[in-house]
Amino acid sequence: MNVLILAAGEPVDPNAADPYPIWLSEMEDGLVLERQVKALSFDKKARFVFCFRRSDVERYHLKDIVGLMAADCAVTEIRRDTRGAACTAMLAVGQMDLEAELIVASATDHIEVDYAAVIKRFRAKGADAGVMTFESLHPRYSYVRTDQDGWVTEAAEKRPISRTANAGFFWFKRAGDFFDALQQMILKDAQVQDRFFISPALNEFILEQKKIATFPLAANQYHPLKATAQVEAYEQALEARRA
Repeated sequence: MNVLILAAGEPVDPNAADPYPIWLSEMEDGLVLERQVKALSFDKKARFVFCFRRSDVERYHLKDIVGLMAADCAVTEIRRDTRGAACTAMLAVGQMDLEAELIVASATDHIEVDYAAVIKRFRAKGADAGVMTFESLHPRYSYVRTDQDGWVTEAAEKRPISRTANAGFFWFKRAGDFFDALQQMILKDAQVQDRFFISPALNEFILEQKKIATFPLAANQYHPLKATAQVEAYEQALEARRA
């Protein structure tokens, strides 16, 4: 299995009070990024591929850090700004086993689930791809529309086409299908706010009559950790549970 971790977003101001990316924030049991890697390490044969800005790789010694997190890993260095997460992901294609399964996840989203059980469910349904979802209407998220059986019939970015938001996790039965879909999406210029996102590539699967499953999450299972305040709030919530 391939696990692609996207962590090449906006650069951090080196003169800021905390001049580190959010995914390097420390929690009591490790870095935010480390928590993500641990959660996705249920397959002991998984190969992790990290997309980082080249400047971050050099400044924070990221190859050393991820080498201590995952036994089998590679780093794709992003040398300049891309047109979005989909373009960043495309740059990692050379690191992938295109015939194997693929998980695509952000470094700053934490989902409290048994990942192995969720993927087992996707496989059992005969899905070609799968996403985890939660209820929302905020335009910061991507969304999917589903039929009565829970199969995705349409995906959209930053546009609530339903109340079913995407939690930033994608599973694909075959990595090669994902990269083919990205390529087709980019060729069609399916951009949103001048950027290419991952979620609209699901529409290419639908056009190919591939099946995309959903796994609904409870409100307290999805934790976006994209700002220091969110990390602190999540730590407080974990402490409250243990009290």
